[in-house]
Amino acid sequence: MKNIQFPKRTYSEWQHAAVKAIKGKPFEKTLKTSTIEDITLEPLYTKNMLDQLGSYVPAQVGAIQHGKYQPSWLVAQEVMAESAEQYLTLVKDDILRGNETVVYTGFGKFDWTDEQLSELAELIIEKPLYFKLTSDDQDILRVFDFVAPEQLAHVQGVVFSEEAVKAPENVRTQLVDTIPIHHAGGTAVHELGVALSILSERMAESDFSETAKNTWIRFAVDTQFFQEIAKLRAFRVLWQAFSSAFGEEAPMIPLFTETSVRSYSKLDPYVNLLRAGNSTFAAVLGGTDAHTVHPHDFLTKPDLSSRRIARNVQLVIKEEAHVSHVVDPSAGSYFVETLTKEYVEAGWNYFLEIEQAGGYSEVIKSGWLTDDIQAKWVDRENNTATRQQSLIGTNIYANPQEPVRDSKIGDSHLEYMTAKRLATPFENLRAQSKVVNLKSAIILLEPVKNIKAQVDFVSGFLAVGGIEPLVSSHLATAKEINQFLANEAIDYGVLCGSKEAVEAVVTGLDTKASIDLAGRYPKEQLSEWAQFGINETLYSGKHMTTKLDKILALGKEAF
Repeated sequence: MKNIQFPKRTYSEWQHAAVKAIKGKPFEKTLKTSTIEDITLEPLYTKNMLDQLGSYVPAQVGAIQHGKYQPSWLVAQEVMAESAEQYLTLVKDDILRGNETVVYTGFGKFDWTDEQLSELAELIIEKPLYFKLTSDDQDILRVFDFVAPEQLAHVQGVVFSEEAVKAPENVRTQLVDTIPIHHAGGTAVHELGVALSILSERMAESDFSETAKNTWIRFAVDTQFFQEIAKLRAFRVLWQAFSSAFGEEAPMIPLFTETSVRSYSKLDPYVNLLRAGNSTFAAVLGGTDAHTVHPHDFLTKPDLSSRRIARNVQLVIKEEAHVSHVVDPSAGSYFVETLTKEYVEAGWNYFLEIEQAGGYSEVIKSGWLTDDIQAKWVDRENNTATRQQSLIGTNIYANPQEPVRDSKIGDSHLEYMTAKRLATPFENLRAQSKVVNLKSAIILLEPVKNIKAQVDFVSGFLAVGGIEPLVSSHLATAKEINQFLANEAIDYGVLCGSKEAVEAVVTGLDTKASIDLAGRYPKEQLSEWAQFGINETLYSGKHMTTKLDKILALGKEAF
């Protein structure tokens, strides 16, 4: 095998073969993909493409590796508790089971005793802390008073607080938070540009070195795997460029990440495990310093089991993938390096746009940023509604019999209550289907073996809205169809069959039911058939939420 050599091929040869494989379809439209940020993803990345970037790539890799504290990252899983006593018990247990950070989220105002704070002080001497506090939950900060002066140098970590706080020297308290932008529907470019703009405002008001020394940043990581890797890497490059603009050497800034809830769904929640694994691995390859995995049932009510599984997502990656031994695992990848550069350029240009519009505070006040983010969110929703983006178990491969779970996000996670999620419209449809009495049917104009793909598509389309249609036997004539619809008291039906089979029966339809066709038909044809009760068509690429909402409106309210 060592003597076997594969023939070398050029990009043009590969492109020629690719065009042949897609049978004459346009190469650009078929094989190139545009991201939500309007960045084009190539079907193939080569060494030549990377070589064209010249000395930029080594400089880019150097900036990324210089900004990373260590090859590994901290497992920073949240601990859910109802009292200070319970919190201490759980956090100690979590540390024994692999958690590497003392994470405290504002659960409500706990009454901390001196003894409990003394116990907590012992923990934060040994492990980095990650405190997320609300304005009425600051009492935990008294823990620093219980750390011996000679031990204060060992206390390190970050504090996220709505109010200014005093903390030991190695605890950073100034957060650059891009997660609100992410929750509002922002893209990776929005997040990068906003991060720089926030930093710009802060640095203009204070000493650069002192502010940088007290600053940390937080990103949410979604399921667009390679884009999210490139986003995190791009920030480190942008931070170096930003520091250079101030005439300063770029100090290291801790980069904290968490799994995005944007793609999480209450429907088929175990799929959230796959989403969590995807985004966590992206965060790791992108160079996170500390990461939090939200449990798969985060939107309803996490329990000890789901929290353990979430923690193990990170532990499995650490133990099995060995990426914790490498500072920048994705360095040198033709795809990732090229994509990182494109996000660097797009993020910097967006930062300049914000600055020209008056800076971060001004674009928030004027609504300029909100409008820009909303436009991209509408694009995301449309992509999901037309299945250009799949949410397994939600907009595709849905189980209509699955119960719709109520959201039970607690007070400690209020920031997620308003987070925009792609699954929300589909969850609303499923909830609506549970209170509507709709009798629906798939009408077979040919034997099912001849049209199975069509029947499966229609069944899957309706299942997304929680609709379980009755499937008829083979009905070859309009009379048989009319009789079936009347006998079964059908409110909504879909005719499945070839165009010839449809043409043979459509002019004889006489029913009160609303009828659609499976497949694409010319508008002129549908307009002509409207007099026989034909309304619309179901086909791949149709806007699902709009259509399913119309279908469910045909039903009667169930009591």
